[in-house]
Amino acid sequence: MPTEQETFNLSLPCRHLRSKEMYYESTGQEDNPFSNAIYWCTQTQENFGPDGLPCGKTECCAGRVCHLP
Repeated sequence: MPTEQETFNLSLPCRHLRSKEMYYESTGQEDNPFSNAIYWCTQTQENFGPDGLPCGKTECCAGRVCHLP
């Protein structure tokens, strides 16, 4: 059974993940239901990470080889 800290770490997105909303929304603000949900990786500058998998809030999390908390 994972501890509370391990569960929390699994939900943190990678520090290289970016979206347009990150530049104008405040930290801790609720997700915007009208968000364009377009994400990119700062390592590749594309919509996929260095491992070739797609970027996204749920995809870029612990377990990927390129993930940095």
